[in-house]
Amino acid sequence: MCIMIYISADQPLDLISWNPKKPAFHVTEINKSEVSVRQQFHQTYVYYAGSHEGCGCGFQYGEYPEFEDEDRQLKRASLDAFAAYLTRQLKRVKLIELFACWDGDQSATPEHYHRLSPEALEAEGFFFQEKEFLQIERAAT
Repeated sequence: MCIMIYISADQPLDLISWNPKKPAFHVTEINKSEVSVRQQFHQTYVYYAGSHEGCGCGFQYGEYPEFEDEDRQLKRASLDAFAAYLTRQLKRVKLIELFACWDGDQSATPEHYHRLSPEALEAEGFFFQEKEFLQIERAAT
């Protein structure tokens, strides 16, 4: 089972196509089986954000820091790309909402709520929690 990451904004966000020949961070439209996730958000536009693994599992860099596998650098790159993407999008939208859940839990009630800046994704111990609702805002300057 995979962790899924959904993002939402009050304006359309930039899409980044999934390329199976060169797997990397991507943002796509949600598919028909995921429409129930819309109920999590207060904003109109909803997307799926995936890592190099295709799902959100590749964002779980800090979940098990004791494991040094060859995939660790790819996880770090996926999270860094996600943080950079959020920073770019926040130059034109005020707020981005995220919902993280196991596949199949798209309509589950959130259990964790946090307000972060995109830089939080770059922290060494960062990972998404199951049923987590995040509000992402520009970092204070």
